Amino acid sequence: MSGTVSTVAEGNLAAQEGHSINAHNRVYKNGAALSHAEKITIGIEYQKAKAEANGGEPNIVALSRACKVSESTARKIRDEIRDNGRVLSPEEIRNGNKAIVGPGSRALSAVDEAVLYVLYLIDPSRSLSSYRMYLYHLTGTIVDASTIGKWFNHAFPIKCSMRKSCLIPYDKLKPRNILRAIDYIKTIAMMDRSRIKFGDEKHLKGAELYCRKTRRNILTGEVPPILTTPDFRNTYSIIGFCGIDVRTTPVRYGIMEGINDAQSFAMQVQLGVLTGYFQPGDVIVLDRAAIHTGGGNETLEDWLWDNFRIFVLLLPARTPEWNPIELVWNILVQRLRTFSLHLARQFGRHSLVVASQTILNSITHTEVDGCYRKCGY
Repeated sequence: MSGTVSTVAEGNLAAQEGHSINAHNRVYKNGAALSHAEKITIGIEYQKAKAEANGGEPNIVALSRACKVSESTARKIRDEIRDNGRVLSPEEIRNGNKAIVGPGSRALSAVDEAVLYVLYLIDPSRSLSSYRMYLYHLTGTIVDASTIGKWFNHAFPIKCSMRKSCLIPYDKLKPRNILRAIDYIKTIAMMDRSRIKFGDEKHLKGAELYCRKTRRNILTGEVPPILTTPDFRNTYSIIGFCGIDVRTTPVRYGIMEGINDAQSFAMQVQLGVLTGYFQPGDVIVLDRAAIHTGGGNETLEDWLWDNFRIFVLLLPARTPEWNPIELVWNILVQRLRTFSLHLARQFGRHSLVVASQTILNSITHTEVDGCYRKCGY
């Protein structure tokens, strides 16, 4: 109790003196920026956390707690170190990073363009302000950040704007995984493309159907609410397979409430065999998730081959880009976002399930073939 009273008293005193207390009980002056020494302290903690993470990115929440600053402040210090390699001094921020002073802007020369491209190769994710600062220090050229942005977007046949990148885990590049990838490519090249069927799971949340933007009222400016069923709180799981074999449906799936396990996956495979979706001579390609190879499915591969001459082929580690059904799931999610909410409300409970069934049943062999081609098959 005494600790609570003390905290309240400190908060009242801080408020009277124009100070505030953040979530970590750190007292700071309203409207005042961190001093250079404080920023260096946070930068040192960031570098320590990065070293402990073996070169990976430290957890911003943990860093903010350790330094007793807000997450946005910790993130700004991190970005400053990323862009400049260090914490900038107030003079550098005034004269170098934020407000470069000089005779004025001029057009980019061939040397300037070469420097920009080298900076891009060093760090493709750097900000325009970082390009601007380094260009000034390396060549003396003073240009606005928008000039550099226009150069990336309009100086080449390809528009080089910022795009969401594909994250590649380090273990994807292990020699063992590279050898597996080579073996997979050699094996899949010998298969009949029309007999290859890809499988995987997907988790669905009810909010994927109802979580969308709505237009403001042109007269009142209010944002109207979206009426939904309580189904938007539910979570479902899909086990699905896709193929371009015209003798079968392009997509076969099973949707259940909750999460999947090895037993439910084995059941869907068995149903696929019983209904004729999987036929002798087919190849089922799966990733190496435990749900496919662990639990009761350790003998699933042998059972399919010994009884039905259906071959199971496992993808190399960390290669979801080689599984076309991931693109089928993407089609599902994109169409859920534009699915008629008026129609969905009529479905009542489990409206997400019915909407997903409607979309998956409408996917054609041509669309699945496009997914195959995009994955390189």
